[in-house]
Amino acid sequence: MHRLREILAHDGIAVLAVIFALGAAVLSLANALSQEAVSAIEQHAREDDLHFNVLHTRFDYAYVLQALLAAMIVAAALLGGWRLTRGQLKTCPECLSEIPHDASICRYCTSELLEIPR
Repeated sequence: MHRLREILAHDGIAVLAVIFALGAAVLSLANALSQEAVSAIEQHAREDDLHFNVLHTRFDYAYVLQALLAAMIVAAALLGGWRLTRGQLKTCPECLSEIPHDASICRYCTSELLEIPR
């Protein structure tokens, strides 16, 4: 939540809109990929393989499999994005804002920064 407030305060709503648009695109892509994977499994499986019956009620677990695949793809994308951005920012000791790791002067409070080894 702190990072969301900082993005809104320093970068504006446009950056937040781009982040949400990218998230929606990843979710859409994950749904499409998982749907294709489940349809390929359904084509190669026998008709009775992807469901079970409870008291004469048929339950298809292909939809659950599709949702799990989509969740795993989104989780992998989030983990990849987090790993790419990890270590590129450091915190200013004066104003506690996150700034680029290579910065020597804070862009928010203009204090000089000591070199912090990685």
